[in-house]
Amino acid sequence: MGLEVNTIITLEDNKKYVVLSETIYEGKKYFLTTSIKEDNTTDTSDVAVFQEELEGLDIYVKKVVDSDLMLKLKDLLKAQM
Repeated sequence: MGLEVNTIITLEDNKKYVVLSETIYEGKKYFLTTSIKEDNTTDTSDVAVFQEELEGLDIYVKKVVDSDLMLKLKDLLKAQM
């Protein structure tokens, strides 16, 4: 089972994000997320897009930093909300 909306992602640095929406673009799955603060509330000022990376049965995410790709994904991800 892969990541989906409302899943909480915990990064290696223990920073947590909740998945708000997902989309597939050019055969890859992307997630719009917002971070979770220490008091377990969401921080809407800290929004990130992650790309799903599959290695066998393990699921990893990689933060999207390419600004051109972000522009393409923005509308797709917002439409899924």
